[in-house]
Amino acid sequence: MRERVADFYRRLPSWTVPVVLIVLTVLAGNAIYVLGLGNNDPISWTAGISQHLCRLVCSRQAIDPNVGFITQSLGHQAATDLLHGHMPWWNYFEGLGQPLAGEMQSAALFPLTLLFALSSGLVWFHVTLEVIAGISTYFLARRLSMPIFMATVAGMLFALNGTYAWLGNSVLNPVAFLPMLLLGIEMIIESAPSTSKRGWYIAAIALALSMYAGFPEVAYFDGLFAGAWAILRLFAVPSEQRLRVLRRLGLGGLVGIVLSLPILVPFYDFMKVAFVGSHTAAVLGVVRLPTQAISAFFDPYVYGTIFNSTNVPSVWGEIGGYFGASICAVAIVGLFGSRHRALRIFLAVWTLVGLAGALDFLHFRVLWNLIPLVSTAAFPRYIMPSCEMAVVVLAGFGLVDFTQSTKAKRLLTSTTVLMVFVLLWCANEARPYNKGVVLSHKARIILIGLDLIPFIALALLLIVSRFYKARITPLLIALVVVGEALLLFIVPTVGSPKEINIDYAPIQYLQQHEGQYRFVDFAVLYPNWGTEFGLNSLSSIDLPYPQNFKNFIEQNLYPGLTPGNQFVIKGGLQGVEKQEAELATHFQAYENASVKYLLIPIQVVLSPALTKLGVTKVFSGTLASVYQLPNPRGLFSTSTSSCTVSSTNDNVATVNCSKPGATLLRTELSMNGWKATVNGKPATITTIDGVYQQIDLPNGHSVVEYSFFPPHERYALLAGLLACLFLIGSFVNERVSFITRRGRHQS
Repeated sequence: MRERVADFYRRLPSWTVPVVLIVLTVLAGNAIYVLGLGNNDPISWTAGISQHLCRLVCSRQAIDPNVGFITQSLGHQAATDLLHGHMPWWNYFEGLGQPLAGEMQSAALFPLTLLFALSSGLVWFHVTLEVIAGISTYFLARRLSMPIFMATVAGMLFALNGTYAWLGNSVLNPVAFLPMLLLGIEMIIESAPSTSKRGWYIAAIALALSMYAGFPEVAYFDGLFAGAWAILRLFAVPSEQRLRVLRRLGLGGLVGIVLSLPILVPFYDFMKVAFVGSHTAAVLGVVRLPTQAISAFFDPYVYGTIFNSTNVPSVWGEIGGYFGASICAVAIVGLFGSRHRALRIFLAVWTLVGLAGALDFLHFRVLWNLIPLVSTAAFPRYIMPSCEMAVVVLAGFGLVDFTQSTKAKRLLTSTTVLMVFVLLWCANEARPYNKGVVLSHKARIILIGLDLIPFIALALLLIVSRFYKARITPLLIALVVVGEALLLFIVPTVGSPKEINIDYAPIQYLQQHEGQYRFVDFAVLYPNWGTEFGLNSLSSIDLPYPQNFKNFIEQNLYPGLTPGNQFVIKGGLQGVEKQEAELATHFQAYENASVKYLLIPIQVVLSPALTKLGVTKVFSGTLASVYQLPNPRGLFSTSTSSCTVSSTNDNVATVNCSKPGATLLRTELSMNGWKATVNGKPATITTIDGVYQQIDLPNGHSVVEYSFFPPHERYALLAGLLACLFLIGSFVNERVSFITRRGRHQS
């Protein structure tokens, strides 16, 4: 029996155990969610429609609330559309409607988005991305000649990186494909001597998936890192083979971009008519991390858990991840090894220059802004994944060096001591900002424990490194480094609620009565949670944001509301009172926008001004009440009383007109890509009031149908299909040729 088991394991590929270990590490990092001990549904802290029960302490599980506003809600809608056989081109439930795939952050065409159809889809979406990141890093490390053990450690570390631990929203989606892209580049470099084995396929697929993942800014910064990596590695290839490698790199990049066109083209078309908030060179080009953020890179919870301290909100608002202490100690060791010397220097320089740009140290941000498009992105946040990748690879090299070099063994002690002093400096720098933060006794003890994690890790590393002659020492070092990464990763999950109780009653009332009308949220079901529940909400948050809708809000619904990409209530009850005043002032405009219902916190007493206008309460739940406006305009309406209109579908209306010259108005956002037919014949859509759709109606009975398809998407889909066929055909041809040559050789 033992022989059979041993024979079974011998037959397994060498990567089987590493992959299993990486998967288990990711599951351990998410154990609280996977085992059902906690609930990571972001509705608990990004909406006011639920109550929750905490464990030890309540804290946010992620930095960016867009994990609820966009990633969860819009991702769920995209998955639902796809599973019902509809392409997710348009979201009818957000604002006056706007593009869904073209919005990009929803990752509407990303294959893993289908996981959002599950009740715990967000958990498995993130787990899958982390697994992909870890496994890709393992294979990348193997291509860099790291032994299986060290490559496995590298995979575990990147799977548990700081961006995955903290961000939560779609910023982290493309990160999984950075190591895959680097792996593709290494495969191209390795295939340089061969005229038949090209190796560019993985690079093309990784590049395409980075785009489909839904956050082009992160994909762009990762692409810059990968491009610099490729240029550096090109010089490791004999000069007579460089042109061949360049062709393959170019082919991989070209095919990857063409594969991405079905998502890039809708995004580009939307951007032409979109408002992009503060994403302009005049604003983001000078945004930087405060110096307090330096401490958080090495001691992530020196200021407590996410947004625990109100004294450093700018740190949490701009930071994009962390490194940890023990991994930095090992990474510094990796800087001094001889193998892949140029690559090690590049990784260290990229990390330092990236951090210098994020902090604007010595005005490094000005130099970064010379690169096209960098000045229009939130550099401090989006540069971090590539810096984390650089540190992980250096740490892998450092662990390899420790097993092969006496110098590296001694150096680890020195770097560990250095990191102890760095942590002491971090604690001292954070002390003034932690003063005055009100905490319970239990929370204070917990936060002290969290702050001790990196100190304990370094203490263990220092002890272990002294026994450098023992064969088990590399394993112990790996356990310390991965253990610290795992504990730091778990911290935000521990603050998740044990139980979330959503007040479904007002949601169900709206689902039963809203029909084709809309509701306005008053800090209850924040945008875009209406999309999650299939409810038409005039309130919305997004980026990019329809410019015409932004203008309409400022001119007709809520003058002076900022920022321009958020039609949302802020400021607690004072914000609710202000929204009530604006609603009363612009009452007709809201009714004309098909607003029939208001969703208001249960403790709010409706303002007398709205009562006088005929607003009445129609339902009360535990946390929210539903109010009804008296005379809302329907989604479809005609210009004269000589016509009647009926509709049970947002895209179809049946109209009967006894007189000619009438028009049909539809309160859906007018945008290039919408088409209409009247009795099967094309009709011209004109824009009314800057946002609504209107068409001319003939006399008599008419069936009017609407459809949205992103402009130029047919060409993008055709190009993407051809690129896919080319990639598959090239790969199959290469494999057939390889098998044929091997068969001839064996014969």
